[in-house]
Amino acid sequence: MQIGIDARLYGNKHTGIGRYTRNLILALAQADRKNTYVIFGNQDIKSEIESLKKFKFVKLNTPIYSFAEQIINPFIFARAKLDLLHVPHFNAPIFYPGKLVITIHDLIKHISTGKESTTRSPQVYWIKQLAYRFAVAINIRKAKIIITPSKFWKDNLVNNYNLNPQKVHVTYEAVDKALKVDVKIKPSHIFKKYNLRKPFVIYTGNLYPHKNINFLVSAIKNFNKIHKHQLTLAIVCARSVFENKINKNNHVHYLGFVPDNDLAVLYSQALALVHPSLIEGFGLTGLEAMAAGLPVLSSDATCLPEVYSNAALYFDPYNQKSLILRLEQIMGDREVLKNLKAKGFLRVKRFSWTKTARETIKAYKSL
Repeated sequence: MQIGIDARLYGNKHTGIGRYTRNLILALAQADRKNTYVIFGNQDIKSEIESLKKFKFVKLNTPIYSFAEQIINPFIFARAKLDLLHVPHFNAPIFYPGKLVITIHDLIKHISTGKESTTRSPQVYWIKQLAYRFAVAINIRKAKIIITPSKFWKDNLVNNYNLNPQKVHVTYEAVDKALKVDVKIKPSHIFKKYNLRKPFVIYTGNLYPHKNINFLVSAIKNFNKIHKHQLTLAIVCARSVFENKINKNNHVHYLGFVPDNDLAVLYSQALALVHPSLIEGFGLTGLEAMAAGLPVLSSDATCLPEVYSNAALYFDPYNQKSLILRLEQIMGDREVLKNLKAKGFLRVKRFSWTKTARETIKAYKSL
């Protein structure tokens, strides 16, 4: 088969979807010896793609979520004479006439809605929300195969859109590579650089309302009211959107973007990573923490128990006492931390991009 992949969202600069697209393509190059691939994307990924065997690059830089991608892209894709097209997001061109595979990472924007979830004006937000829902509904019906990163979201799609379960394929994601501590970097230097002190827990990710950060901030504050050992929360976030909505206090340190070398040291010195989300697409940050040897405290919402299994301590993301109890466990019991660390290493080994690629190829072949 000749398979096309829309790779305009390629690379870590496009966050989770970009990381998924890049790792999938690179893993397909290793796992698939039979099919040929046409990769559509921006000029800056050309050198990386063209070096892969059986991979061809076609320049395509129409803006994401634009009218242009709906009008221009179908002609570009059709000209390539593809046996199937894989768009790793919901925004496939609705007028493309060929066989279509799409990846729906989650339906968070269906659930987390309203003025609290956007920085746009209400008029612009609702226009974009309607366009988003229309595109998702059309492409879910139109696609021959839908790929999703967890059974939770498969069930959600099947139930909400009345789909045949055989149409939806689960392909779990994986950690790119474990963060390694550079022995040349002293922890004391990192503490001084970020104005941190032990003991501390860490959160990494964006600050959208469904991430439930103010719940976490409040839980840390209330924990410190009743305990002699004061706990600090370090928030690592590459994007400052919604930063002004965090209820900061003396025990909350917003670090912004942190390079990997520094983050590795922070992970090595933290008590745990805390993942308080109300909704999550996959929960890759928790797996990344486990790969680095950092214990994980996670909410029990949506797909997170499916992904982390018994390698995390869970709490109710609507009940602060539930989280405070978990914080007390990790503060007072070294054996708990040791067991979580060991289970985390084992859990991460169950996920790999090679497995993701193989499951994706199976989905392609099912057509």
